[in-house]
Amino acid sequence: MADRSTHIVGVVGGSASGKGTVVRRLLDHYGVRAAVLRMDDYYRPIGEVPRDGEGEPNFDVPGALALERLARDLDQLKAGRDLHIQSYTFNQPGIEPEPLHIPAVPLVFLDGLFMLHDEGVRSRLDLSVLVHATPERRLARRMVRDQAERSLTPDIIQYQWDRHVRPGDLTYLEPVQHLADVVVDNDRDVPIDLTPALTAIDTLLND
Repeated sequence: MADRSTHIVGVVGGSASGKGTVVRRLLDHYGVRAAVLRMDDYYRPIGEVPRDGEGEPNFDVPGALALERLARDLDQLKAGRDLHIQSYTFNQPGIEPEPLHIPAVPLVFLDGLFMLHDEGVRSRLDLSVLVHATPERRLARRMVRDQAERSLTPDIIQYQWDRHVRPGDLTYLEPVQHLADVVVDNDRDVPIDLTPALTAIDTLLND
């Protein structure tokens, strides 16, 4: 008989690799059996986020996130208890945090950057899926996304990429990406083939 406990499936990848797209498709596929918890909602208050050499906040280091709190919340889900947290607004003016309810359903997808780097979070994953895309393609996507969704200028986006995102990739993501259980490719202008991920998740649910 399938296990009725909550399984945590990490969906990891560099900024703008397509994690959100993969998670949306997985949520559509598994329906009421699945929910999502986003690591973005665990960013620390802006005054606690580490700064770079120019004094700008750097969201692309593990210290920007409350990872110990995330690990405790993952334990709560795995114990079958729903989560109630607040959304993170990325300091956009006029945007208020929203209450978020993450139910302890059979599958909870954790969407974020540093889950393989941080042992406390990694040890709570039942499966990890790496979304791969080249840095060049990711930068192009980030340019579009951050202007539309976060009201950033191209100069600021390039600054963050050069000073924060790529150094973070090289330090905290690429050295541990081999730890992922499954890799899906999102480096082409074609729909992502999720077959390897779906096979692994189905196996997890049916064990």
